[in-house]
Amino acid sequence: MKSLLFFLTLLLTACSLTSAGQTKTIAGKVICTDFPSKHNSTDHAFWNASGAVIFGNDSIRLGTADENGEFEFEIPKDIRTLRIGWVGMDPEQFELTGNCDFLEVILLPGVYYEFMTVKKEKRLRKKDRKVLPALYQEAVEQKIFKQKVLN
Repeated sequence: MKSLLFFLTLLLTACSLTSAGQTKTIAGKVICTDFPSKHNSTDHAFWNASGAVIFGNDSIRLGTADENGEFEFEIPKDIRTLRIGWVGMDPEQFELTGNCDFLEVILLPGVYYEFMTVKKEKRLRKKDRKVLPALYQEAVEQKIFKQKVLN
């Protein structure tokens, strides 16, 4: 009986040690912006995406951002794709690489192009996304984001 109890204790200890290393903590901040106008490239604002939803692989809801747009939670190590979305904004989807554990994300407005071909719509969305590096740099300068932009 003592050997069975010892074996069960050893088995439970081994299982708890192997499962502890299978998650990692991920944190970050999500903000939104409107598009700069064609005539004035500084005519836009940033605001916190409070309540932004973070999804993992296969649309598994992982968590939401707080009132400051910040989030922190544990995810399983097998999650490689994150998608962050908020009302009225295009969701951002990206791959987690290496030991990435802190994200700073800018969401752009969800624009629907009507009466256009799919090819032209994709071209316009790509053009819209070209402003992201400048927006990231501005967010760093305004001390909204902490990490510097790598070119």
